[in-house]
Amino acid sequence: MTKIFLALIITIVFYIRDRVNVKFKSLFHPILLTPLLGLFFGQEGFITGITIGVVVELIWGSNLVDYELGLKYSLLVSLLTVAVVILTGNISLFFNLALIVILVFSLQESCSWLEEKNYFILIIFTFNLLMLLSTPLIKELLGLIPAQFLNDLAISGGALIPIVGLSFLLIQAIQPSLNRDNLWYYTYAISTIVVSSLLFNLFYWAIILFPILWNFLYYLCESTRISNKYLRVFLFLSVIIAAPLIVEWNIPLLTDQVPYFLWIEVALVLFSILRLFKLTAIEGYFIMSLIGIISAKLGFFI
Repeated sequence: MTKIFLALIITIVFYIRDRVNVKFKSLFHPILLTPLLGLFFGQEGFITGITIGVVVELIWGSNLVDYELGLKYSLLVSLLTVAVVILTGNISLFFNLALIVILVFSLQESCSWLEEKNYFILIIFTFNLLMLLSTPLIKELLGLIPAQFLNDLAISGGALIPIVGLSFLLIQAIQPSLNRDNLWYYTYAISTIVVSSLLFNLFYWAIILFPILWNFLYYLCESTRISNKYLRVFLFLSVIIAAPLIVEWNIPLLTDQVPYFLWIEVALVLFSILRLFKLTAIEGYFIMSLIGIISAKLGFFI
């Protein structure tokens, strides 16, 4: 019954988000709703929800604001991931996230043309239920994977994967490719950076700040007629400043703060260059995961 209830809740949230007014869509983002769903499982679920919510928001949350290509159902990914992670015993957050990203993207590519059909929501519910009912099988699969590999994957998750999302925001500040209201997008991006920094530094109350800050910045900038050019500069600086606060590196050779910060900025710039060559967020996620696993295996990260 628990899995049916969770599948129903996730489906309802997915359904409502697509039908609310655009200004209320700020309430339907991974960074806000994933930790709240995690509360269903207690404090451990809440903390897991924060990690998943921030990572998914940084990498794919912008597609909920201005979709171009790639993963469209990022909220669905985050909600399913936090449920599956807890139901599988919290064995591997990033393995479950990678698995669900692949499956949800496959669902999107095969069924998104049915979005206007009345029965599309039943497809989403069936998919959610199948994913949650499959958690015993996923847990068995996790048991077959070497523990060292899962540990290296977890290290790479905190060390490098957030850089994928940060690089996307950085590129949008330098070379925007937006289709919709730039002001709405830039205030979203700045709010995401601020709240992500607070959450990853254990200020958990910041989840309620996300929609408040986003709407406040939007109406403030709209009423004062602040140019998008200045917002782009502010977003660029926000990403640079927040990167060391969001990315967590444990490298034995980097004991001083200044080299630590500089190396994170170098990694951010290098990956941002790759994004200029139209690297998608999904491709970036798996490339960074692979680089992180290799780095952890070689002892660069501990």
